[in-house]
Amino acid sequence: MNQKAFENIISFYKANYSKIEKQELYKWKAVQTFQDNWDIDAEDFHGMLQRSLHDTANLMSAGNYYPRRMILWMAEKDEDTVQGMFRELYDLTIDFKVRIENFRETAKLLVEMYKEKNVHHHYQDDRAIMVYLNLRYPEKYYLYKYTMFKDFVERIDYDESPKSGEIENLFRFESLCNYIHNYIMQDEELLKLYEKRKEKYYDPEYHLLVQDIIYTTYYETEPEMLEPVRIVKPMQFKHKAVKLPIELKGEFIDYVEREKRLKQIGELGEQFIFSQEREKVKQYHLPGNKKVVWVSRDKGDGLGFDILSYDAEGNEMYIEVKTTLGTEDSSFFISANELEKSELYAENYYLYRVHEFDMKNVQGKYSVRKGSLKDLCLIPQTYRVDLKEKNANEESDN
Repeated sequence: MNQKAFENIISFYKANYSKIEKQELYKWKAVQTFQDNWDIDAEDFHGMLQRSLHDTANLMSAGNYYPRRMILWMAEKDEDTVQGMFRELYDLTIDFKVRIENFRETAKLLVEMYKEKNVHHHYQDDRAIMVYLNLRYPEKYYLYKYTMFKDFVERIDYDESPKSGEIENLFRFESLCNYIHNYIMQDEELLKLYEKRKEKYYDPEYHLLVQDIIYTTYYETEPEMLEPVRIVKPMQFKHKAVKLPIELKGEFIDYVEREKRLKQIGELGEQFIFSQEREKVKQYHLPGNKKVVWVSRDKGDGLGFDILSYDAEGNEMYIEVKTTLGTEDSSFFISANELEKSELYAENYYLYRVHEFDMKNVQGKYSVRKGSLKDLCLIPQTYRVDLKEKNANEESDN
């Protein structure tokens, strides 16, 4: 990512804060109206939905784009089904992709079932669904628009341009938003500007502010010249694992907050390595199908590695990234899936240990270790206990 171009956008936003606010404040009003009116169990669901979406303005109605009109039409035709669609969409225990695909598919079926002369499309695309999610959970989701995302990443050279229609765009967009969120939370000048707005409107985690900054590119018309990403020379990972005694002692730890912090550090560390690998692989002039992929972002955790990259000969590299703000020899965790992947593909498996990491500028040092992780895994931390053979449709307890 081009840090200078990004910082110039932040500076422009702060310098034109009042002007931009007058044009974009409707988004805050839309969330507040929804929060004040939403009730999934409302007896008159159609009326409640109409009131909840009343102030969404061009978030859900612009040009030939009519998601609000159509969701209200569907609710009028089949209130129970639309109520069920939102109930599932807002159930955070269900897989994110499943929720989105089911919502869209049910909307399609409703349009086909209640055919009318001038009704041909449900308009419940990724943009509309992310509006619904942000209205309900502004502390968790971000407002999404494909063209806005595409223009912004090209402006700051953040990533490859998103491809229309790919659901992975939503995960890439969330990653970008999380990066911006981390940056602005350290910008005291910006947070001071935002105080009055946040006191009046509901934006508990500053997610609407993040989207506002991304949209700023449509106000700032003079793009900066992009500077190349500085490639950091990696060191060789030389440390050996040591087996320390287990201490039986009580602790009072906010595990939710700790996991949130570790996830943020881990994701930014992966972004740093992803950028490094992209720049490195560009220099190899490999075939077009050999592109660096941020696997854990686009396909989720559990595959045993974070980034798919390539060496100079075009051989695959499965990279697992472990990031710390501290020194290289700080402790870290290895999952069973990561260990398994490293043993199955030892010749192509790499541990990238990012350390002394600067979260704001997404920069750090890193060392590289190739091969199986087995000799690092000396102290088991947790065990999964299976009491019977699972059927295909069963899930294990956490």
